[in-house]
Amino acid sequence: MLDDRDEHGEYLHVCTEMPGSRIFFELVQRIGGHARYGVPNAPVRMAAHRRQRLAVTGG
Repeated sequence: MLDDRDEHGEYLHVCTEMPGSRIFFELVQRIGGHARYGVPNAPVRMAAHRRQRLAVTGG
């Protein structure tokens, strides 16, 4: 779970494990007046999902 906070509120962000080899779900919640989109974490998330996909498919 990622938590991005500022003086206006919070942005909570969770990514699920991949139930298959290519799909996952992202769940977000804004608390208060937080207007941004959280921290830029796409490269880390994509690398983790690729590692999991390779483990599932044996590649």
